[in-house]
Amino acid sequence: MIWGSMVQVYNCHNALFTSALHFGFSVICASALYAGALLYPQAAHAEDNKQQLNTILQDIAEKEKNVQQQQQKRDSLQEQLREQEKSIAQSSLTLRSTQSDLTAIGGEIGSLTSNIKKLQKQQNIQQDYLAKQLDAAFRLGKSSEFQLILEGEDSHRSERILAYYGYLNESRQNAINELKETQTDLALEKNKLQQKQSQQKTLLDQQKLAQEKLESARQARKQTLGELDVSIQADRQKLAELKKNESRLRDQIAKAEREAKARAEREQKEAEKLRQKQQQAVKKGSSYKPTEEERALMSRTGGLGRPAGQAIWPVKGQVSHRFGEALQGELRWKGMVINAPEGSEVRAIADGRVLLADWLQGYGLVVVIEHGKSDMSLYGYNQSAIVSVGAQVKAGQPIALVGTSGGQGEPSLYFEIRRQGQAVNPQPWLGK
Repeated sequence: MIWGSMVQVYNCHNALFTSALHFGFSVICASALYAGALLYPQAAHAEDNKQQLNTILQDIAEKEKNVQQQQQKRDSLQEQLREQEKSIAQSSLTLRSTQSDLTAIGGEIGSLTSNIKKLQKQQNIQQDYLAKQLDAAFRLGKSSEFQLILEGEDSHRSERILAYYGYLNESRQNAINELKETQTDLALEKNKLQQKQSQQKTLLDQQKLAQEKLESARQARKQTLGELDVSIQADRQKLAELKKNESRLRDQIAKAEREAKARAEREQKEAEKLRQKQQQAVKKGSSYKPTEEERALMSRTGGLGRPAGQAIWPVKGQVSHRFGEALQGELRWKGMVINAPEGSEVRAIADGRVLLADWLQGYGLVVVIEHGKSDMSLYGYNQSAIVSVGAQVKAGQPIALVGTSGGQGEPSLYFEIRRQGQAVNPQPWLGK
């Protein structure tokens, strides 16, 4: 009985365990199926993200390639602009030189023309005088007195008449000789005039050719600038270009200073010795008079001094940008821009030596003059440079011609003063 009850309980328990086992397995299977259903869309989504990332990376690579190509195009256009503006500079110098030669030849032609007129007038007077002499001689030859001489009457009288004829013949011969000399001089002057007129025609042809070349270069430059304007549109790109331009300028000046360092140090020492001589002479109650060469040395190595309006303006014109004004973004103008007619002469503000004369991106054709004591003045946007590196210049001496190089829209001069390598406000040196 008990055993039967136990068996019955066991069977019941076994049935319950089996039911529970089936139920548990069903729950596990259902959970596994549910988890699989949840994991499948997540895996698919991860694959989509991977594909999107690859697409983005490809787009970035493509854009970087385009940017690189655009940069290469800008660099190529800048080099093209550099060559075009150098061509404009050369053509303008040729025109300037040709015009000077034409002016000189014009003066010579005027002088020759005046001489020819004088000689022609002199020739007419001499011819008229000689004609009158010949006419008088002819008339005298027919007179009764001449007949008496031939017939031998009154020997004393005939001797006087013969002597008179001798004077007349001598005077007539002198008049003939003078006329021949005048005619020879006149022929020489006319020959010189023809030569000068021929030279003038050649120079005019050269001037026309240079003018055509200049105009062609200007048109090409205009097209290049248009392409550059299209290529450089974003403010960030322009800002980056301006920073690069400033960096290039600093590097070029630093390079030029390194190359001229030995000479500059030597001149500075020589000038300092001369100044010491002057000071010692003053202490002794005397004076030391330097030579003209020594005065020039001290002047070009003495620096610009304290800003007190002592320097001359580099060019006459209207100031369009001043030191410190906003240029682009956080960048400020480090100099001043003076609008002036194209071809106007740019003058050195003080004595010095040419440190740099070359084309630099953003500044065009630049001339830099060192004045000693780490002071220098910079002149940019020029059409042409009249001076070369190493040349000594005086205050007020022409060093360049106003232009539009560096991609400027209108003729102007960019002017800077630098002390110890840093740009400072140039206005106080220039005064009003």
